[in-house]
Amino acid sequence: MLDFTVLSENRDGKICKGEEGLSIYIKVNENEFLLDTGISDLYTINAKKLNIDLEKISTVILSHGHSDHTNGVVYLNPGKTIIMHPKGFKGRYSIRKKEFVGFPIPYEVLKKLHNVILTRDSMEVFENVWFLGEIPMNIDFEADGNYSTTLDTAFTQTDYTEDDSGIVIKTEYGLFVMTGCGHRGICNTIEKARQITNEPKVYAVLSGFHFRSIGNQKGKIDKSIDYFKKVGVEHLFLGHCVSDQVIEYMESEINFAEIHRLYAGVHFSI
Repeated sequence: MLDFTVLSENRDGKICKGEEGLSIYIKVNENEFLLDTGISDLYTINAKKLNIDLEKISTVILSHGHSDHTNGVVYLNPGKTIIMHPKGFKGRYSIRKKEFVGFPIPYEVLKKLHNVILTRDSMEVFENVWFLGEIPMNIDFEADGNYSTTLDTAFTQTDYTEDDSGIVIKTEYGLFVMTGCGHRGICNTIEKARQITNEPKVYAVLSGFHFRSIGNQKGKIDKSIDYFKKVGVEHLFLGHCVSDQVIEYMESEINFAEIHRLYAGVHFSI
């Protein structure tokens, strides 16, 4: 059984406020965990509204070190196990916002509060649940990635976001791949999931693909759609850094999969 609830997302829900960030509560059988913690304490506020007890959660997986996915770590109670790529602590600056968007606290502080597992490799966190680790960039149309930050205040040093990752859950229907932003390319991310699980069928894909503009990214979007069809995707859960314009375009172009829009507070069960 797989259940998940979006605690923090760019779009407001019916009873939960949204923000420019992402946090998802996930339950696979008896295992409960978080993917990302949003940009503030909003995920904790929304969890209370939804009667989700974050005290029972012992594991937090961080998809990458950008602040809209990690600022909320400072609101976690001590003693969690936090899994992430070691390069998640790089100093980073948003090209769009022209401000610091790196990890909110130093590694030395985080490890005093929590059991921190830093790994470039994939790892099985629970039965049939894997952290993907570092994503190779082998697909030609995703070779340039979807980078949005630099490593300097002059905005001259591209941040290749090597820490961008996600999770894969093996279900009876195929793989369910979840990513935070897909900076390394959503198809590259899916390929890593297929490789570590030795499972070719991809049932569902969730979250940010960093598709913001049809004008600038149409070629990559169209090729991604072709790829989704090729690997058998039946459900796409779109939100966070996928714009409404792109979601509407994908809804018009895709007839092989059901598209679900994410918003704060929405719950799904598989």
